[in-house]
Amino acid sequence: MLVNSPEYIHLIFKTHLDLGFTDLAKNVAEQYFTHYIPQALTTAKRFRAEGSAERFIWTLGSWLIYEYLEQASPKERAVLEEAIVAGDIVWHGLPFTTHSELMDSSLFVHGLSLSQSLDRRFGKKTIAAKMTDVPGHTRAMVPLLAQAGIVLLHIGVNPASIVPDVPPVFVWRDPRGAEVIVVYQAGAYGGLTTVSGTTAALAFAHTNDNIGPQSYEQVQQVYREWHTQFPDTAIQASTLDAFAHAIFPYKDTLPVITQEIGDTWIHGIGTDPAKVAQFRELSRLRRQWSGNGQFKENAKKFERFSTALLLIPEHTWGLDEKEHLNDYTHYQKEQLALLRTQPHTQHFEASWQEQRNYIQDALQALGGTSVAQEAHWRLAQLVPQPFDSTGFVAVEDWEQVFTTAHFTLSFARSGSLNLLKERTSGRVWSSQEHQLGLFHYETFAASDYKRYWEQYCINKEETSSWSLKDFTKPGLDQTAPKHLIWQPVITNFRWKQDAEGYAFLLDLSLPAECSSSWGGPARLSLLINALHADTQLTFTLQWFEKPASRLPEALWFSFSPVVSYEEGWLLEKMGQWISPLDVITNGNRHLHAVGRGVMYKTSEEELLLETQDAALVAPGQPSLLDFTQQQPSMLQGMHFNLFNNIWGTNFPMWYEDDARFRFTLAIQSPDSKV
Repeated sequence: MLVNSPEYIHLIFKTHLDLGFTDLAKNVAEQYFTHYIPQALTTAKRFRAEGSAERFIWTLGSWLIYEYLEQASPKERAVLEEAIVAGDIVWHGLPFTTHSELMDSSLFVHGLSLSQSLDRRFGKKTIAAKMTDVPGHTRAMVPLLAQAGIVLLHIGVNPASIVPDVPPVFVWRDPRGAEVIVVYQAGAYGGLTTVSGTTAALAFAHTNDNIGPQSYEQVQQVYREWHTQFPDTAIQASTLDAFAHAIFPYKDTLPVITQEIGDTWIHGIGTDPAKVAQFRELSRLRRQWSGNGQFKENAKKFERFSTALLLIPEHTWGLDEKEHLNDYTHYQKEQLALLRTQPHTQHFEASWQEQRNYIQDALQALGGTSVAQEAHWRLAQLVPQPFDSTGFVAVEDWEQVFTTAHFTLSFARSGSLNLLKERTSGRVWSSQEHQLGLFHYETFAASDYKRYWEQYCINKEETSSWSLKDFTKPGLDQTAPKHLIWQPVITNFRWKQDAEGYAFLLDLSLPAECSSSWGGPARLSLLINALHADTQLTFTLQWFEKPASRLPEALWFSFSPVVSYEEGWLLEKMGQWISPLDVITNGNRHLHAVGRGVMYKTSEEELLLETQDAALVAPGQPSLLDFTQQQPSMLQGMHFNLFNNIWGTNFPMWYEDDARFRFTLAIQSPDSKV
């Protein structure tokens, strides 16, 4: 509940960091290090020297301050250290804004460790954190924040994005009782927040994307504006920590939210499958190395490796399309080919490669360690290669039924399983209506964007000058693309049986128009292994010769097992299993990023579907550009998004690499063993 006149306003001065967007990421960081931080320190020192009640305190994510101290000269470092001691510049508990559910829990914890390291160095205790722009995050981060001593999280939402249906201030609680106070700022990076029963309020003087800190005169103007609005209120530069201390005694009076929120921008991470696959592979290795203590003798290198990986889920993935491409006519393939010859387009594309290079930075940080070679080898295994067909024999009748050690199975014309029957229990997991491992290619029309704009975007009148270009594809209607869905067909089918088990190798192809007019891959191959040792199947899907396409598209791989209990489905995020049916209104009910994968579980049986390379999954049905509040129909399974380019803003707009995706489907029923 808001009050009209608080007694005290904690005024936070902050700039929204995009590592990219306005310029290449390296230039943005350099701008903060060489201009913005020194400018902020000069302004703060001037206010402090005047001895007035008004001060300037600049709040940053921990990464900028940590990295500045790492790379600064001794003189520069001493100046910043003096400013930190004087309270002129402060950090909050998170490194920067991320797509949080793209991370595993240990990497998220590493992000929190940067502020903890600064705390130890300067004798402080950070208890508040902030995310900006991204509209929502996963509940799975709540216990990680709580374990790090963070009691308050501020989330400032992009002005054009719909806001999850949560109170302005609430306690976010996970199923095990971990909790954090959340301040949700609708339609702004930060504004005024008051809490019923308290005399304190929180206000932001927020500069926009990479604008930098206010000047001395601008700070004075900020104070004048707030004093005009609240003439009887004490208004002072403050910190998120100070506000957290002020409202924490009132925590038990706040409403409690226990549902998942999710990230309604998470589709953006589907724009670079190679980067995501490499990130996930290195994240798995990182957990392995950390668990067995392989980095005890190289702690500093492990830290640099981990910090480089953190930059992948940072929410900026390239330059701003509006400013650096600014083209709304060259959508067709021939037009795109011409556009890509232009220097400004090549610069635009270079920003995507710069973001990919964080992977190489992480590998470089491992130099001289015993695990560096393992990391390089593991990433090399991700490169798509034609499957080794040695020992395989041709299948003339691909409709025949095959019997393996644990399953009876058969294939649909699309290459998916239309029969999977567990031999011991007799349980049927797949049928013609519920297929497993179904690839499909989807294209979108201007009407899809019109619907999405109406469903999702808010503050249209105030933001349309930029949000139409960010959230839709202006000019797409002139190309008249259609919303179509294609499935491939089997063009070559081979199988083999050996001492390890059974393997099925399928070559698939889409209709020729998918690659001639759109961005569908010219060739697909699918390898399914059924080992003697386990009641599980592995699926390895590869595509080759995918043309670049600026027309909106999505590539999917679906698993729709025969199930009867909708509530049995769970998503794994940061080590927590979360129900897709437990997402709050206006959160993301239709697309998630998962870590290990998804699970269907009842008291009698369990199906575990692990995804090694793809992070995005749509519960119930494939869903992009259709932001509804309907609960997903969980009898229709899970659908992994392998690639999409539906968004603009600062994500890759086209993709032409070969790709490889691995999945494992493991089944456990009363009469089977996994």
